Amino acid sequence: MSTGVIIAVVAVVVIVAALIAAVAMKGGSGGVGLKRRFGPEYERTLALHDGDTRATRRELTERVKRYGGIEQRALPEQEQERYAAQWTAIQAKFVEDPPAAITQADELIARLAAELGYPAADSPEHVDALSVHHPHHVHGYREAHAAAAGGRHGTEELRKTLVAARALFEGLLRGNGRTRDSEPDAAAEAEPETAREGAPETTPDTTPEAAPNESKPVIGKRLAALNGRGRTESER
Repeated sequence: MSTGVIIAVVAVVVIVAALIAAVAMKGGSGGVGLKRRFGPEYERTLALHDGDTRATRRELTERVKRYGGIEQRALPEQEQERYAAQWTAIQAKFVEDPPAAITQADELIARLAAELGYPAADSPEHVDALSVHHPHHVHGYREAHAAAAGGRHGTEELRKTLVAARALFEGLLRGNGRTRDSEPDAAAEAEPETAREGAPETTPDTTPEAAPNESKPVIGKRLAALNGRGRTESER
């Protein structure tokens, strides 16, 4: 075998090895990027796939391809104020009827998301699309939806659910016109402090506790939205 042929073979081997290394590095960095972008949504999807990281990456990558291009519509200021006022009323209602307040919160978020340009709540794509743009807040919406769909829940559990759902509501309203909320907002996830008088409010001051010693009926209404369960590979 001539020297030229040997050199050519070695060059091919080096190139192939470099390509394999590049692909491996790309796959690894992509996984890290997805985990950073989706945060708790990544961990939830990973659990749904029984720890299968490849399946998790495939699902989340597919979500980004499908819904990453969604751009939130800009709501007029009057509409933003209307939604904020409705949320304030929901939190006030929680004192008298926690289950009804959770149901109304679930429905209000669904309407707001649809008006902003996300798939409708009765679509199997609804929560998946929201998870791409608001991955750090969508879990609260899932909890509210599950509570609204039925089952027995204590008052304190419902209060925490309403606070968690509010994070997505605020993210949608405050992120009006933006395409993504990739990092968690500590202020949105914490319970609100007293609002400044005279300043426009996106949410009420606090989530009130229900009146003591009151027994509330279990929520009977079952919405057509998803039950908070992401689509698996088999469903595609």
